[in-house]
Amino acid sequence: MVVAWRLAAWAVSGIAFGAHLIFDRWRRAGSPASTALHVATGVALGALSLAAAAIAHALATQTGNLRLLTLALVAWPALTALPAFVVALGGAALLGRMRSFPPT
Repeated sequence: MVVAWRLAAWAVSGIAFGAHLIFDRWRRAGSPASTALHVATGVALGALSLAAAAIAHALATQTGNLRLLTLALVAWPALTALPAFVVALGGAALLGRMRSFPPT
């Protein structure tokens, strides 16, 4: 059952990432770089929130290593934002090409 919940969480995260990318690229009509920056910022804020929730859980249950979890407040956003930026940049460039298809 735990595996199913984790897969569902990954699917929901992927859908949110894609929806943010599509919304920002088509509705705001920004450049691929600005779209990727917005999406990567959203990913970093999500990772920061997850790290903060892990600290709150550790404090409430008196478990976990608070030193490592405090490090996670910086590490998780940094480790997720860069790959998210690269993927979003490629996705935004691809969406930009699809929007202008077929060429006139």
